[in-house]
Amino acid sequence: MEFDLHTHTSQGSACSRMNIWDLIQAACQKGLDGICVTDHDYCWDSRELAKFSAESGIQIYGGIELSTSVGEILVYGVHQSLLNLRDDLPRLAQFVHDSKGVMVAAHPFRTDFAYSVFSREERGLEPIEVEVMYRRPIFDFVDALEVYNGRSNWQEIRAARNAVSILGKIGTGGSDAHNILSVGSCITVFEDSIRNEAQLVAQLRKGRIRAKKKEVT
Repeated sequence: MEFDLHTHTSQGSACSRMNIWDLIQAACQKGLDGICVTDHDYCWDSRELAKFSAESGIQIYGGIELSTSVGEILVYGVHQSLLNLRDDLPRLAQFVHDSKGVMVAAHPFRTDFAYSVFSREERGLEPIEVEVMYRRPIFDFVDALEVYNGRSNWQEIRAARNAVSILGKIGTGGSDAHNILSVGSCITVFEDSIRNEAQLVAQLRKGRIRAKKKEVT
């Protein structure tokens, strides 16, 4: 089953140019089995999303893209604000796991390989030390890393693929869509059938998934 695990709507993310129904319609048109709405530091009401799911015919679950001091983290399976925990990673991880949720490092190397016509040296930045990148604190607390992100360049994707191999972590995929054209550009394929959010989170934790890029139509 194919899910886009990283999407944004204008209701919860000021940077998004699509509302929830734009997102749902785009996901349906692109043949996805489901989506996770992961707005920035915003928690959707799971009952509201269940209503949208029933009306649209695809599975729709809520997540949170939580801003922290060590990077952005996608949280699934938790349905309340986590803003009070975002500066305390040990407590955040404990709370999410106690809630039977899962945490994924979103686009973990975006700041390292930001798009620019200039090299790091030309921008006055130090060369990237790969071994140091993979020892960052965030990786001690998350369950998985987002390997394929629709807004990532090839350097970010390569670094993330190497990281999951070196760290022994799970790799996920999501479009990070802020407009309808991007929906479904990167996805997570679940090995087993998904019927509810608990099954989705369980398969994420077990790693019964694979991430991939998908042609956007």
